[in-house]
Amino acid sequence: MKQTIITVICCLALLLAACGGKDQAGKSMEQLHKEQGIPVRVKTVAAENFSKDLSYNATLGGSSESYGLSMLAEVVAGVHAKVGDRVSAGQVIVTFPKTTPSAQFEQASTGYNAARQAYERVKNLQAAGAVSQQDLDNAETQFKLAQANLEASRQLITVTSPISGVLTSLAVNPGEMSHPGQILFAVSGTGGYKAKFTVPDKVARSIKIGTSATATIGDMELTGRVSKISLALDPYTQAVPVEVSLPAAGQRISYGATAEIRLHTQSQADAIVVNREHIVTENGQKYVWVDENGKAAKRPIETGMDNQLQFEVVSGLQPGDQLITEGINLLSENARIRVVK
Repeated sequence: MKQTIITVICCLALLLAACGGKDQAGKSMEQLHKEQGIPVRVKTVAAENFSKDLSYNATLGGSSESYGLSMLAEVVAGVHAKVGDRVSAGQVIVTFPKTTPSAQFEQASTGYNAARQAYERVKNLQAAGAVSQQDLDNAETQFKLAQANLEASRQLITVTSPISGVLTSLAVNPGEMSHPGQILFAVSGTGGYKAKFTVPDKVARSIKIGTSATATIGDMELTGRVSKISLALDPYTQAVPVEVSLPAAGQRISYGATAEIRLHTQSQADAIVVNREHIVTENGQKYVWVDENGKAAKRPIETGMDNQLQFEVVSGLQPGDQLITEGINLLSENARIRVVK
């Protein structure tokens, strides 16, 4: 029993000593701050260029895009290129059977051959004086009509690339059925890129054609401008479609790649800029802490535009002021401070 009492007394003594040690350590730190100053880091305020950026993800496509359309309800006979191939304007991409009834290619081909032979025969007879010039003119007219019919029929069964560029999509394979008006393939021009994305209607009102933009694709950056702002909302996203035109890159970028687009909607030269974390807000009023002759001073400020991470300060700070950037939570008005590196 006596041993138990001694043990309890020792434990209480240790606990009291520990609590007292903490109080002493706390008092020592507070005293140290009073004597030497609260350690802080500062930044000399300087004017700089500041811009308000809006960031969106976009899909990259060619600077110009064209499509090959089907005019027939018919089975595809052949596909003569693959996605990623470079193609030339007029190059055949998709073909349909020559026997397609609605195309009447075989009839047009037969008519063309007959008209060509007749024209050649009449031309020889006219040269010999056996027929009149009127007969020759009639034969030539029939030949040109047959030639136009054959070309129109050929365009129905052979779908060519409208422009030179890269084949970026292909919607059919041999043996699959197509229908009139169906997009069979898409070709993107190689003279640059277009970034397509949507923005909220409110944001769309703050940008305009020609607004500067920066596209980041991996470790590559391209600078361009807004080239198109739709007048109608996208029915699926209820946002406004926007396009940014970008120059050709030094290295090839795959069409369909995702890019981060930063729209530079506003800019201000010689602005005072403060990071969000250096601003304290109390009762709706924004403040910053500054070093005034070794004492902490709480300075009210007014802000202008922001880019979510930084604010433009339009009043309350001047170039040369010593803005406190670290140790803010320890400060009080007129507290002694010590600047550390």
